[in-house]
Amino acid sequence: MLPRRPRLASSLPFLTCASIALAGCGSESPPTPAPSPVKIAVDGGFTAELVDTDRLVIASADGRVLLDGLPPGAVADKAPPLVGFAVRDVTTTYEMQVGSFKPSTTYGGPWRPASHLVNAGKGALDLTGDDGRVLAHVVLTAPTPGHLVAELTPGEGPERRISWGFTCNDDDHFAGFGAQSLDVDHRGFTVPTFVSEQGVGKSDSDGYAANWFVVGTRHASQVPIPEYLSRRGYLLLAETDHRAVFALCSEGDKKAARLELDLPVKVHVFDGPAPALSLDRATSAFGRPRMPPRVAFAPWMDGIYGSANVRAVAKKLRDNTIPSSVIWTEDWRGGEQSGDAYRLKEEWEVDTTLYPDLPALSKDLHTAGFDFFVYFNPFVYKTSKAWPETAPKGWLVQSTDGTPYTFTGAKFTDCGLIDLDNPQARDWAVKKMQAAIALGADGWMNDFAEWLPTDGKTAKGPSEARHNLYPVLWQETARAAIDGVTDGQERLFFGRSGWIGTPALADVIWAGDQRTDFEKDDGMPTVLPIGIGLGIVGISTYGHDIGGYQSSTNSTSTKELFFRWTELGAWSPVMRTHHGTAPKLEWTWDKDPETIDHFRRYTRLHTALVPYLESLGKTASESGLPIWRGLMLGYPDDAAVWPITDEVMIGDGVLLAPVMTEAAISRAVYLPKGRWYPWAGGAAIDGEATVMASAPVAEIPVYARPGAIVPMYPDGVMTLVHGSAAVPDASSVGDDRVVALFLGAAGDFHEASGLQYTIEHIADGSGAVTATWQGAALSACAAIPKAPCLTATADGATANVTGPGSLAVTLGGTLAAKITVAGGAAARKLTLLVRR
Repeated sequence: MLPRRPRLASSLPFLTCASIALAGCGSESPPTPAPSPVKIAVDGGFTAELVDTDRLVIASADGRVLLDGLPPGAVADKAPPLVGFAVRDVTTTYEMQVGSFKPSTTYGGPWRPASHLVNAGKGALDLTGDDGRVLAHVVLTAPTPGHLVAELTPGEGPERRISWGFTCNDDDHFAGFGAQSLDVDHRGFTVPTFVSEQGVGKSDSDGYAANWFVVGTRHASQVPIPEYLSRRGYLLLAETDHRAVFALCSEGDKKAARLELDLPVKVHVFDGPAPALSLDRATSAFGRPRMPPRVAFAPWMDGIYGSANVRAVAKKLRDNTIPSSVIWTEDWRGGEQSGDAYRLKEEWEVDTTLYPDLPALSKDLHTAGFDFFVYFNPFVYKTSKAWPETAPKGWLVQSTDGTPYTFTGAKFTDCGLIDLDNPQARDWAVKKMQAAIALGADGWMNDFAEWLPTDGKTAKGPSEARHNLYPVLWQETARAAIDGVTDGQERLFFGRSGWIGTPALADVIWAGDQRTDFEKDDGMPTVLPIGIGLGIVGISTYGHDIGGYQSSTNSTSTKELFFRWTELGAWSPVMRTHHGTAPKLEWTWDKDPETIDHFRRYTRLHTALVPYLESLGKTASESGLPIWRGLMLGYPDDAAVWPITDEVMIGDGVLLAPVMTEAAISRAVYLPKGRWYPWAGGAAIDGEATVMASAPVAEIPVYARPGAIVPMYPDGVMTLVHGSAAVPDASSVGDDRVVALFLGAAGDFHEASGLQYTIEHIADGSGAVTATWQGAALSACAAIPKAPCLTATADGATANVTGPGSLAVTLGGTLAAKITVAGGAAARKLTLLVRR
C-alpha cells in the first residue's frame, strides 16, 4: 500500500490512571492534546498542512501524501540534515579535466535547522531557527490544476543552500534524472545533477578516484535534468541552473529523502497520480518533446574518409537493398588516421581536400535517396581557422582577466569555447551552420556542450551560473540555424547533452559514447537506462551508436556485439551507425555476407515500424509520453518493474527485452500482470512472472500485450526522403499497411497521418479462426494471397483485405473481436496479422 494522508486527530485517546500506572499517575493531568493541523492556502488539487506545528505535509486532493515532511530537530556535525528544513552557508568550486567536473565545497558554518514553520498567510511560510531568525521563505502556489510550485528564497542570513527533507517508506521508488547509465530506480542513491562528461568505463561510485576525469562517477551525466517520477504518483522538478543533490532513502536509517538546492529556487510538483498525467502536466509547463521530421525514424548510416568513400557507401547500401534515409559524415571538416584511431580535424567549415565537391556529393546522395548530415561542436581550437575569427573579437568564453579561457580539449590540444551568451558570437556560429546548409547539409550532430568551465566568464557573467545552461544555448544555436533557412527542406540536429529546456529544442538526443563491449559499466547495457531516464524528463526521440563508439580502453566491437546492437537499434526510436574510434577495426554492417543479411533484415524492420514510431513521436509531442517507456510508466503499482534496467516498453503495447550479455542465447524476462504474446509467435504467456526467453544471436525477445496495435509499412520502402522509381519512398505504398493486432482487450491506435485502427473486444475464445470483412465471409487464401482472403495460423490468422472497413473475428464459433480500419484510400491494401 502507498501511504495515505495521515490521520490528523485533534486529541490523543483517553488513558485512565490505571492504564498508565507503571509510568506513574497520581494526580497528574492527562496528556496534552496534539495541536490541530494548520492549513496552508493552496489550490490546484493539493492540500498543505503544518502537522504537529512544524512539519509540512503536502498531499493530493484524494488523500495521497506526496511530500511527508520530516519534523524539525538537531543536526549533528558532519551529518546530513535529516530534518524538515535546514540551511547552510556553502561555496562550491569545481576542478575540470576533459569535460568532467569534481566539486569542492567550503562551509561557512554548520547546518542551521528550521525549528519553526510560521504560517505567513496566502501560501507563505517563514522558516525560523531557535533564535527566531528567518532562515528562508517558502511560498506555495498552484498555477494550474495538478501543478504545485514551492518557491524557496533566502532568509536574513548568508545561507544560500537549503535542504528539504521528507519521509521514505518501503513503497517509495524514484525514476528519472535524464541520462543515467547504471540505474533506472534511484532509491538508495544520492544523485547529484550537474552537466558533465559521463565517463568512459563508468565508475559505480560517486566518489572521486584518482582517474575520476576518465571514468566519471556513477551519476555523472551529460543530460542530468533534476527531475524524478515518484511511485507516489507525482513528478518533481527543481528549477535551477546550479548543481542539485537528491538523497533518496540513501542516508542515515534510509527512512528519509531530501533535496539539497541553492537558493533561490523553485520546486515544481506535478501530480497524476497516473504517470501519464504527471508527464503531461510537467511537459506542458516546461516543454514537450519535440516532434522531429519523419526522417528521424529511418535508418541512418555513417560514412567517412572523403567524398569518394561516402559515395561508395551509398552505392553499396543500395546495391544490397538496405533501407536507409541518411548518410552522416563526421569528418566533413577533415580527419586523419593516427595508428588505429581516426582523428577529426577541429574546424568549422569543410575540408576541401577530403571533400572537394560537397555540393555535388549532397546532390548525388539526394538522388540516391539520402539526406546528408554533417558535424559541429562548440570548441574553437587555437590551431584552427576559427581562432583568429573569434578570439581577437572577444567571442570566446573568457578567463576572469578577459583573455580567452583555454583548456586541453577533446583532441588533447589547447582550445576554447564559443561564447553563446555573446549575440555576435552566436550569430557567427549560426552562419557557420547555415554555410554548411548552403553546401548541401540537411542536418548535423550537435556534439558536446558539457565542457563550459566554471571559473571563467561569459557575456552574461560568471560561467558557473551558465554551465548547466550551455547545452541549451548550443541547441538554441542549432535551432536558429535550421529554422532560419526557409527553403522548404526539413532538417534536424542530434545532440548528446542537455538541461531544463532541451526537450523542446532538440530533435534527437543520443546516448553518448558507449564502449564497444557488453560491459555494464559503459557498454551496450547502459543504452536502456539512459533512454528510460531521458523519457521521464521529456526527451523522446532517442538513439545510440550501433556497436558502440569508444574503444580507447577496451577491445573493438565483435560480430556478436554488432548483431545484438543492430537488433536493439531496430526497435529504438532512432537507428544509427557510427564508425567508432578505430573504424578500420570495428565490426561493420558490410563486414561479411551474414552481417549484411542480418543488417538488411533489421533495417527493413525498423523502416516498416516508421508509422508506429512516428505516431508515438506525435503522441510524445502532444502529451509528454515518450516513445520508449520505462515499465513503471505503464505499471506504476508493480514494485518489481521500477528497478528493471534491461527491458523497455515501446509505446504502451510492445515490450522489448534485448540480449545484452556476451554469448547468451536466452535471457530472463519479467512480464507485468496480464497476457503477453511473443512477437515472433507462440502461445500467449501470463504475466506478473519472470519467463526464460530463447534468443539465438540473430533474434531479440519482443512481446505485445492484448489490445496492442502496430501499423507497419509493407516491404519495399527504401527511403523516407528524395524518393524515386529506383529508390521507393513511403509514397510508393500510400496507405497500404501491414498491421499487427493482438486480441484479448480493447485497443486503439492513430497514425500521425490520421489513419486509425481499433479493436473492440467482445469475448475470449478458442478454436478455429474465421472472419468476415465488411460482413462477407473470408475464404482461405491461395499460395499467393489475393484479397479478400484469410490464412489461419497456429497463433491466429492473416487477413488480406482492401480497406478501410471492419473485420469480425470468430474463435471456435464465438464472435471474439471486431477490428475497424478507418481512413485512407478506398483501394488501400491491408495485411492484418491477428494474434489470439
